[in-house]
Amino acid sequence: MLEVFFCNVGDGDAVLLTERRTGQPDYTVLVDAGRPFLEPKEGSLRKEAIYYLKARGVGHIDRMFLTHLHIDHIGGTQRILNAVKTDRLSALYLPPEDAGWITPSFTSVSKTENGLRHMLNIFRDVTETAKATGCATAAVRAGTEALTDRLSVTAILPKREILDRQKRVFDALYRNELVDADDAYKAAKQRNLSSLMLRFDYAGRSVLITGDRYADDWEDEPIGPVDILKLPHHGDPKSLTPTLLDRLQPQIAVISCQNDPFARKDRPNAEVVELLQSSVPHVLCTENKPLPTCPASTHNGVRVEIGDDGAIACEPE
Repeated sequence: MLEVFFCNVGDGDAVLLTERRTGQPDYTVLVDAGRPFLEPKEGSLRKEAIYYLKARGVGHIDRMFLTHLHIDHIGGTQRILNAVKTDRLSALYLPPEDAGWITPSFTSVSKTENGLRHMLNIFRDVTETAKATGCATAAVRAGTEALTDRLSVTAILPKREILDRQKRVFDALYRNELVDADDAYKAAKQRNLSSLMLRFDYAGRSVLITGDRYADDWEDEPIGPVDILKLPHHGDPKSLTPTLLDRLQPQIAVISCQNDPFARKDRPNAEVVELLQSSVPHVLCTENKPLPTCPASTHNGVRVEIGDDGAIACEPE
């Protein structure tokens, strides 16, 4: 049996996949790790990813994947690495061996510029913690990999131009080299478009985890159909198009979001939720604000179970 648990980490992502194998240890995968800290909020059950792992008895992670370098996806990684034995950490990009500490600009007030530098320092700390705790690190390559005899993962990579620019800019910043301002700006702004997407297959069923890659950037790619879809970008207006939904045809769609307003963010977007409800049997949110077709709710997460016979069950938890 494969259990897929979409943790309620507020405005962020952390997805725990656990294959329970008769007579063998569980095989555990974590995709993203949410934020490093969440302010408690009355009326909300959201909490940091580490607490879900502890509550669910996860004492070992076989594989951890990080989809892209935003704080709501990688912020909780260090805490998890220090608390839970993790065998292997995988991401599309890894810092070079000679990566140094990146000093923020003292002349620029650009959130984009200094935000990128700050995030790269956090990511360097993540990879250093992985090494210190005996966790191997590996760059993800396109294609399918067997994780167990029944569970496989397929890595779907962003456009080559975006990946190449990201590596060029990130490597230069880590080495304290001069970086073209336009290149740096694009690399910072395209972090969502650089998301690693992962398709997990088990017992004839598929789970697609999309990071934050905007829908119109991959709606022409030959992906789908899938059974379970984790919407990108927390269900905002960029997360879905009718063309993409028609190709994917999921039975279950999950939105990782929070139920109180998030400044300048429309998550989940009412039109996106309505579009999903027009053709998807089960549309579930970890939390959501009141919408015309979806009441306000809060959960510890959304649990999907795939049986060895391919039967699917899902419910908020």
